[in-house]
Amino acid sequence: MNVGVSRREHWRGRNEIVLKIVGRRLPGPFDFESPSVFPVSRQVRRQPLGYDIRAMLKIIDMEFTERERAEERERVAARERRLVAEAGEATAKFRAIFDQSSIFSGVLSVDGIVVDANRICLEACGYTADDVLGLKFWETPWWRGSEEVKEKIRVATIEAAKGRAYREELPYWCADGSERVVDFAIHPVRDESDEIIFLHPTGMDITERMQTELELRTTRAELEERVRERTAELNKANESLRNLSARLLHIRDEEARRLARELHDSAGQMLSAMAMNIASIASQAHKLDERGAKAMEENSALVEQISTEIRTISYLLHPPLLDELGLRSALTWYVEGFSERSKIKVDLEIAADFGRLSTERETAIFRIVQECLTNIHRHSGSKTAVIRILQENDRLTIVAEDAGKGIPADKLGMRPDGQAGVGFRGMAERLRYLGGNLNLKSNANGSVVTATMPLEADDSSRA
Repeated sequence: MNVGVSRREHWRGRNEIVLKIVGRRLPGPFDFESPSVFPVSRQVRRQPLGYDIRAMLKIIDMEFTERERAEERERVAARERRLVAEAGEATAKFRAIFDQSSIFSGVLSVDGIVVDANRICLEACGYTADDVLGLKFWETPWWRGSEEVKEKIRVATIEAAKGRAYREELPYWCADGSERVVDFAIHPVRDESDEIIFLHPTGMDITERMQTELELRTTRAELEERVRERTAELNKANESLRNLSARLLHIRDEEARRLARELHDSAGQMLSAMAMNIASIASQAHKLDERGAKAMEENSALVEQISTEIRTISYLLHPPLLDELGLRSALTWYVEGFSERSKIKVDLEIAADFGRLSTERETAIFRIVQECLTNIHRHSGSKTAVIRILQENDRLTIVAEDAGKGIPADKLGMRPDGQAGVGFRGMAERLRYLGGNLNLKSNANGSVVTATMPLEADDSSRA
């Protein structure tokens, strides 16, 4: 019995043949028209048939087997026709996708022979199928403009045949001789058993993209060059502005020194002469009436007060101790006078052996300390302050700290660099001219101003 047919179908087929031969059905295990189910051999023995049942059944089996084979052949043929139709449909779909693709696409044999090429890689380049099919891929006219590119394509094809994909941006040539650029790749294609059956080169024309990128790079380079030029001009202008600012500060310091000298020499001398005259009059006070004697005493007190104020102003404009004895003596004198006038306790921390610096640096440090103490007196409300002058290696650090209410950010006009206010900008300009910088920190617990500047070689030798 054919294994492809069930026992039920087999017995039905035999019964149909027996019915044609003997005119009656042969009861059997699957004869559903028979009221009883008996084995065939017993049923045959009970039938009064006049011929060899065994031979008849053998013939029946042969005929039924042949019919089963014919049916199986028909089923196989139908399946083959269906598979062929499906394959044809799949091939048509692949061909449509292959030809209508927007990228260059081809099919190579494993040894690099061009088997097929889609429409765009032919029409876009001006070639026909006869120009490329059957040739080694690296010998096709796409690569005719460069022996180096041909060699790259040859090596890439060999590597792909070994299972290694390849990708690179390469030039290629059209039929009219124009050169373009393609994003080229080649991949091996494997079957179900992992065998490489063909190679699949692809590509996308990126000429316009490359031209756009080149234009963008050129434009960017031009913009960067213009930015560099403008930055150089701005830096030059800033440098000129800083130099001008430093020059103005220097002129102001020189003018303050001149005014201090004038006040000390001219006004001071005249006040001294006036005091001597008043003293001479005072020796004759007994000749004056009460009103004249009182006026003389008031004038003497006024002259003394004016002398003190002029001396203070002169020292504030430019302390003579700064030129004569150096920064430490000038700061000590100034801090003591400030504490006496403002009633703010100021601690000055500066090394006893602090040496001399250049005139510019000593003047800058004195002005920074002066400005910081003035701000503390005017704005902080603090009753104490600390001034530290530190020298570490080749840098100087000036710290002014108070315990006041701090400076609100809105009044401070805080900038990202932590500087604000006209006074602070003036300090920053002084420091910048000397290669230093200024930092300000302020909160509800007080303010800390930190100024740093480098020491020059001559400063180090003096210190």
